[in-house]
Amino acid sequence: MQSSPLLNDPDRAWCRFEPSGEEPWDLPRVAHLHRRAGFSASWDALQRDLGDGPEASIDRILDGEPSALDGSPAAEFDRLMDALARGPGAAGGAAGLQASWLYRMIHTPHPLRERMTLFWHDHFATSIEKVGDPDLMRRQVDLLRRCSLGSFAELLRTIARDPAMLIWLDATESKRQHPNENYAREVMELFTLGRGQYTERDIQEAARAFTGTVVVRGRYRHDPRQFDDGEKTVLGRTGRFDGDAIADILLDQPSCARFLCRKLFSWFVSEVDEPSDALIEPLALAYRDSDYDTRVPVAMILRSRLFFDPAIRRRRVKSPVEFAVGTIRALEILAPTVSTQELAEACTRMGQALYAPPSVAGWDGGPAWINTATILARSNAALALLDDRRRFDPEALASRHGRSDDPAGFFVDLLVQDAFGPDVLDRIRGSAREAAALVLTSPEYQLS
Repeated sequence: MQSSPLLNDPDRAWCRFEPSGEEPWDLPRVAHLHRRAGFSASWDALQRDLGDGPEASIDRILDGEPSALDGSPAAEFDRLMDALARGPGAAGGAAGLQASWLYRMIHTPHPLRERMTLFWHDHFATSIEKVGDPDLMRRQVDLLRRCSLGSFAELLRTIARDPAMLIWLDATESKRQHPNENYAREVMELFTLGRGQYTERDIQEAARAFTGTVVVRGRYRHDPRQFDDGEKTVLGRTGRFDGDAIADILLDQPSCARFLCRKLFSWFVSEVDEPSDALIEPLALAYRDSDYDTRVPVAMILRSRLFFDPAIRRRRVKSPVEFAVGTIRALEILAPTVSTQELAEACTRMGQALYAPPSVAGWDGGPAWINTATILARSNAALALLDDRRRFDPEALASRHGRSDDPAGFFVDLLVQDAFGPDVLDRIRGSAREAAALVLTSPEYQLS
């Protein structure tokens, strides 16, 4: 598929999408919204949003639903999930944390918030394999969730005092006489500015501002005896900076908002198309003008003409978590749902172990998600869902939504909409189970 011409026209790209005869609010656009801003949606949710139009549908995505998919009120669901992660989740180590988060993603009333929590988990990538303490990892993800659609400035200042991050980047070893440069380097290269926007001297000076950080019984502590309170020069500014001051300096750099908005573009719009500086600039200006309120650029993307351009569909590869959680939500495998411990193991086989990204740079993503081993794991995971007749009956699902006479067409409409050409559609026949299997294991279904 060719790239969208809107990529070369920032004014038109970021103006609000308004349905028209040539650009209708149709099922492919509704499903695209849910794939990119959440984890896919059930047939009822797609039909509801098709009828309600883009404004109400996008508002609902941004604000969350009033109740979770298990029927509990949103606030009650969040309290229960927090307790589950604190108790059985953390007690079960990495496997318990993974299972509790997957359960939350499957049933959440706020899929965009969980999707953005996953975005920040990849951005501030921290692994339990080095941190070692499940509760510290749980607390870090709680922080990412609280700030997921809120203040990046608050998140940046707070992550510098997060015990899991401090252990992960060896910041607890940073003393006045021997500053450790790990956090200072990654906060510039990976968290705020990107390569080429700072010097080695900036890293060395910033590292002095992060000295004296320690973790005592799982809590951040500042040790003034080990803090270098001398004058430092970072990115052209001089003062007796501490970590918060460094965060302020980084946030003031125009390259910070641009760097973050490029990552948001890749997350929501396209991994294939490299956005120009001119295309990113309106997003970056809006982000900076909002004092780094992440909801602002996210909403700007989701409401835009570019986001709903058909040429932008399927320009991303679904991550294993997106693939697994989205399939379960779309197929309504909820009561009972799958074993999320087994689902976590399946996601690991597909290449994504939650709470254990492979490096400080996170997961490679994009085409790296797909190789001979992981594509087999995806097919096995999808077929395992279809084979579990205790939890899923494809014929009953098609019949419940009035499509018992055309189950193959139903699963195409539900899962991939306009992705298939006539030659593929001709091959998707037979029983509901056979049709669902063909769709779920198709190359097109691996794309978002």
